[in-house]
This record gives sequence, C-alpha cells and structure tokens, in this order.
Amino acid sequence: MYSFVPCVVLAALLFRVTRMLLRLAQQALPAQNTGYGLRVLVREARTARRLSSREHHCHVSLVRDGALNHAHFVRKIHTTRPRLVNPLLLAMLRPASKFLAALVGRGFRKWWQALPRHKKEIFRDHLRRNIVRYAVGSGVMGTAGFVYYNNHVTTTPYTGRSRFMVFKSEEQFSISSRLYEMAMKEYADDMLHNDHPMVDCVRRVGNRLLQANHAMPEIYTRVWTVSVVDNPLRNCFVLPTGDIVMFSGMMEILENDDQVAAVLAHEMSHVILEHVAEHLSRDYLLDLFILFPVALIWAFLPNDLLAAVSHWLLHYVVELFLSLPYSRTLESEADHLGLRLAAKACYDVREFSAFWGKMAVLDKIIEKNSEEKEPPFWLSTHPSSEDRRKELEKQMPEVLDLRRFCKCPNLPVKDPRERIKKIPQSIAPEDNQISPKAIPPKEFSFISSSS
Repeated sequence: MYSFVPCVVLAALLFRVTRMLLRLAQQALPAQNTGYGLRVLVREARTARRLSSREHHCHVSLVRDGALNHAHFVRKIHTTRPRLVNPLLLAMLRPASKFLAALVGRGFRKWWQALPRHKKEIFRDHLRRNIVRYAVGSGVMGTAGFVYYNNHVTTTPYTGRSRFMVFKSEEQFSISSRLYEMAMKEYADDMLHNDHPMVDCVRRVGNRLLQANHAMPEIYTRVWTVSVVDNPLRNCFVLPTGDIVMFSGMMEILENDDQVAAVLAHEMSHVILEHVAEHLSRDYLLDLFILFPVALIWAFLPNDLLAAVSHWLLHYVVELFLSLPYSRTLESEADHLGLRLAAKACYDVREFSAFWGKMAVLDKIIEKNSEEKEPPFWLSTHPSSEDRRKELEKQMPEVLDLRRFCKCPNLPVKDPRERIKKIPQSIAPEDNQISPKAIPPKEFSFISSSS
C-alpha cells in the first residue's frame, strides 16, 4: 500500500502541470471554424510578400514555366483568420514538459522522504478509503484520452495508412517560412543564379512532376519554388510551403533527369503526405505519454544519479523502438508515393532503383575503406540504400503498369539497373578517396534530358 500513496499525489501534480502546458499550447493553436469553412492553404498577401522577398536570393518560382500555365493555384475562403503556432513555443514546450516532469518527480521524492511517519500513515488511510474513486477517475481520464486520440486518427492520402494528426497545414507554414528564411540567410552567398544549368535542371524536372500530378490538391494549392545552393553537401529538402532547396553536392551524383526526379519526387511526397505535421503530432503525443514514467523515475529511485541514468535509458529506448522505426516508415512511404509521381510524369522509374543501387555500392566502399563504421540500419532515421533499392524493385511492376496506363513513351531497351552490377569491377576497392561522382564512371551532364 506504501507505493500507491506517492503515485496518487504524483498523478495529481502531473495532471496540473500537463493542464497548464495544454493551456499554453491551446493559446497558440489555430481557432477552429464552425460549419464547413475551408482551410487557407496559401494566403495571397503572404505569398506575394514571400515571393517578392525571395527575388533577392536568386530562387526560381516553378510556376514561371510555361508548362504549368494552365494549373491555377487556389486561394480558398476562410471564415476566420487562423492563429498559427508560435515556433518558439513549439521548440521550448517539449523539453520544458520533460524538465517539469522530472522536477515534479524529484520534488515529490524529497517531500515524501522528509515526511514524518504518522503523516505518511494519514495518506495511506486516505487512499484505502478512496481507492475506488481514484480508480474510477483514472478510468474516466483514460477513456477521455482514448476518445481524443481516436477522434484525431486520420487516413494518409494515397497510401491509406492510419495516423494521429493534431497539427495542420497552417502550423507547418508558420514553421517552414522561418526555416526557409534561416536557410536563405545561411546560404545567401552560395545561391546559384537562376540561369545556372543545375537550377534549370531542377526547375525543369520539378515542373514536369507538378504538371503530371497537378490534380492533387496538395500540389495545386501551393506555390512551388526552387533554390540551388553551391555546397558539397549531398542533400535536398522540400519545405511544407513548397520551397525546394537542392545542394550542388547532390546534383553532382545524379546522372540525368530521371535520377533528379527520383530525389525531387521523394521530397515532394513528404510535403504531399504532410509528414512534418504528422511528425509533430506524434512527437507531442509520445512526449505526453512518457511524462508520467519520467516523473515516476525521479520520484521513486533513491538518488539523482540513478534517476538521471534511468531517464537517459528511457529516452534511448523510446528512440530505438518507437521514434527511429517510425521515421523509417515515413521515408519508405515517401519512396512509395514518389515512385508513382515520377511514373505519371513518364520518367524512367528504373533509374530510382539504379540510383539507390549506386548509393548502396558507394556506402559499402566507404565503409570498407573508412576507420569509422557506419551504424546499423536500426540506429538510422532512414532505411539503408540497399533496403530502399529492394523495396523499389518490388514495386517496379506496378509502377511500370501505371506508366503504360498514362500512355508514356516506351522505355529505352537498355536497362539502367544493369550497369550497377559492373560498378564494383570498375572501381578499385582500396581507393578510400573515391568520389560518388565516379559512380558510374561517366560524366554527369546537367542539361541532359531524359528519354
């Protein structure tokens, strides 16, 4: 009976802390509309300011391409002005809630240890008399939590996966606009001019993908832009606002438009599937669930050192068994949709598999010649290159049928996947300075068009 008394008092304290945090978050959440008010996905004034300000950063708007002149971007009517989440509040709320849970648990431990024996007995007697009330109250709270969770479970468009969603597109735009501004400031001196071949290549491929999939509301309700950074980083990302940021280091390992489409379609799929909002929703739900275990750790373990170590272990257990597998699921889902976006745009989808096969070979060469070993896939936020290649291969018959259904031109007879098998023989394995540009041994032409 001794252990129940601290749990009840601790639960009451945590309930007050959680309610306070939820009130703070509620003040930042957008006001809900009544009736059938439509969401504002792009507000005209804000978009105009965003586009005019970005002229100074040599970005290129995809909608300038004549191929998309018929795709008009929709501004829908909204009955009330949405109040967007403050990104600073979002950044501070998560660690603050965990810190408060640990602080409450530690404070309770100190208080309970200093409590006289006769007062502890008073709490025990109180619990014995009211155990049914506390059980019923806990059941009611659990039921309310389940109903709240169930009411926010939605189905992912185009893939049919169930997910928990609290944050919406409006919250994404608030955060993404600031992230874009930060990226533009950081790389302001490294932006390639809009007539550079790399920029032209990304714009050309992006426009073709958008035109082929313009019926998707997630595409035609955004103003898509392109920025290419002259930086050796092998990366590309697309913000929920539709801002595409490509790095020259990534472009250098892409052989043709088809492989550029593989990268762009994957990143655009994250935006279409609203993975940013989903990730935020799930992270906050997960943080809410672990507040009580964190408080229990700090309340019941005898000293701060043991509590800190246990708290650290809990964090990595959650990361290993919940967060990382979930992140890999989102990446695989973006591959799944991206492959179909490219198929509808009549790209050679076999290049998707060829690209990841090339990256798998590169990973093996670097790992073999490097003193530092790559972590196993289960410690990564992304599936391994080889796993991605295999999964894409499983989907290849379906997307090839989709490509034929869209009446695309016939694919070249020469399969780009065949040359991947020759890469290990063409590269000396002892060369630890190998560059990804050398895989395969063929110069990359930025202005080459896919067949």
